[in-house]
Amino acid sequence: MPTRFGNATDWTDSLLIGLLAFAIRATVLLLAAWLATRVLRRASAATRHLIWPSAVAGVLTLPVLAAVVPAWNVPVISIAANVDRPLESIAAPATPKRATNAGPTSSWPQPNPVTPSPTVKREGVASVQSAVSDAAQAFAGRLTMNGVLAVAWLSLALLLLSRLAIANARVSSWQRSSLAMEDARWLALLRKLSRQYGIERPVVLLENAETDVPVTWGIVYPVILLPSTAAQWDEEQRIAVLTHELAHVKRFDALTQLVAQLALALLWFHPLVWMAVRRMRLEREHACDDFVLVAGARASRYADDLLGFARRLTRPTAPSSAALAMARRSELEGRLLAILDPATERSTVRRARVGVLTLAVFALAAPLAAFRPATRVRVEPTQRADEAKQSTARDSGARTAPLEQTKPITELSESAHSLESLMTRVGSLSPSALGVGSAIPALSRLRADTEPPKYVDLETLIEVTNAAKRMTSDSEKGQLLALIARRYQRSDALRDAYLEAVFTMTSDMERSNALLALLDRDSLPLSAVAQVLKSTAKMTSDMNKGMVLKRISPAAFADSAVQRAYLDAIVAMTSDMERGAALSTLVKQRALTQPVQLALLNASIAMTSSVEKSNFLILFLERQGLADEKVRRAFFKAAETLTSDTEYRRIMTAVMK
Repeated sequence: MPTRFGNATDWTDSLLIGLLAFAIRATVLLLAAWLATRVLRRASAATRHLIWPSAVAGVLTLPVLAAVVPAWNVPVISIAANVDRPLESIAAPATPKRATNAGPTSSWPQPNPVTPSPTVKREGVASVQSAVSDAAQAFAGRLTMNGVLAVAWLSLALLLLSRLAIANARVSSWQRSSLAMEDARWLALLRKLSRQYGIERPVVLLENAETDVPVTWGIVYPVILLPSTAAQWDEEQRIAVLTHELAHVKRFDALTQLVAQLALALLWFHPLVWMAVRRMRLEREHACDDFVLVAGARASRYADDLLGFARRLTRPTAPSSAALAMARRSELEGRLLAILDPATERSTVRRARVGVLTLAVFALAAPLAAFRPATRVRVEPTQRADEAKQSTARDSGARTAPLEQTKPITELSESAHSLESLMTRVGSLSPSALGVGSAIPALSRLRADTEPPKYVDLETLIEVTNAAKRMTSDSEKGQLLALIARRYQRSDALRDAYLEAVFTMTSDMERSNALLALLDRDSLPLSAVAQVLKSTAKMTSDMNKGMVLKRISPAAFADSAVQRAYLDAIVAMTSDMERGAALSTLVKQRALTQPVQLALLNASIAMTSSVEKSNFLILFLERQGLADEKVRRAFFKAAETLTSDTEYRRIMTAVMK
């Protein structure tokens, strides 16, 4: 935004002001989280841990919410302005100077001369030169200070992000240099505990001689790394260790750790953020310890195992920003005391409590994001009768009443240097002066979307839908179909006309939006689901295609025509991730015929990612089995296309189990 010192420092001003507002809002949110954990200090560690990542995630959403919610300008400073004082003097009060030839607007008494004397002229020139010099010095100082602060923030933020990237690279190198666990007892125990705890993501079990404690990382594809001495552990210790690491996987602790590190990189200067990250780490380990004890482990034996891990620590553990180590010496004392305390609450968090906490964070973050600090400029009438008469004669009494207007602080220096300019701005106030200029169209659309749609009879809806097929612009057609979807009535004729209109669209985004709107409004019969899938198959964007495929009801897969149409939509996919997700959705269904099973396996051959392919094949093996001979041959044919020996060995090991 322009400033009265020029445009050279605009980006630093905007950055620092935005960062300051971000930090203030984050402070309120984190203080609320701290207060909640203090109130719930006797609750379980899982409950207290849930509060911290929810608050940190709310902090990261504040900039996004600030861009979409209406501005709430709250005056925090009140400035009184005399009608004859220029706004420049209001924004930056200066030491009173002697009167120059300022005319009747000067607040100093005049000797009523007709022509200013040379002395007055010299003083006026000196005053102007002094003002210019002051402005130049302020500009130079402001540029230096704001520029240094902005560069310092960016540098440290990039440094912390680089540290996170290096930590992830180090963990990836560990994974490449580690060996897959081949001990059948470990693998059988891992499968058993994963099923027991309801973990559907495939968990990779590795071993490495470079670590002294078990380590876990990965969000979508979690990995558990064990030390090479794990083969010497007894059954009780194995169950305790795997339960602790699987607790991290089940609770998505790797995801919350990543969110915390991103918040730390953005607000590295905020002490509350560092405190929140530390409390998250401590409560996370306490929650996983409670999970182990609830699963049946003996507290004394489990505490002894943790103490043994801490004693054997001779090398640095995994970087805490990218991996979750089972034991760290700095956290050991508090964990042992909590483990051995029989009065500690150890219950897990229910989904209802997660939903309530999410709503509470949003309810607090939304008004915080809308908050805009502002200043109140109060224009008061002059107290001098003769000047009041002159102003009344010029403006027909417009200045005789006090005016108050709230403006964002960041726009105060943009005001004109005279009262006439201020009055013009107040009289013809634009939305941008209130700090919400760009949000007005969005607010209009929001009001239009939230208003209840007017009733339109079914015949009219069908006629309008048929008329939409003649439109050539996908954007305009998409907007019309969105209006139709809001007034949608369940009818075979309307549904057929709607799908025919969608078939005429060429834009993948508009087509997917229209199909998603139909799936939201109508419980489609199987024939209509097949038509939706046929329309989806024509898309070239894997992302848009995947969005529609994920919304297909699992109950529809009982129909063979739906299964075939679903497979046809998958065949053209080029993204291994989207293809793997779509194949996994179908393979989880129990009522798959032999042709569909063969088609699924053939569709997986085109996948180039060995990890995605092996994950799908293992899921196929678990859900469908290899009882049929043709399916068995197709399964091995797909497995032979793997390029990774590690993944191929995983498949063969799973087959033998």
